[in-house]
Amino acid sequence: MTNAPAPTPEEDWTEQDPIDAEIDARVAQVHQAAGLPPERPTRFGPMVTIALPMLIAGILLIAGLWMFVFPLFFG
Repeated sequence: MTNAPAPTPEEDWTEQDPIDAEIDARVAQVHQAAGLPPERPTRFGPMVTIALPMLIAGILLIAGLWMFVFPLFFG
């Protein structure tokens, strides 16, 4: 077991840094002045960027093995 210090309750790790909040507000102000629409969150997140390509690659790998390796041993 390690002797790691316990997190203190007065420390909020999810709170945004005031400097970052100020920068975000300034960026939103510049975008609004330029006529750009506000930034939308992504709809699918990691599902489309990670899981879907892995699923497609897995299907292609199985299809390739079925078409090229299976006939070598059982053809």
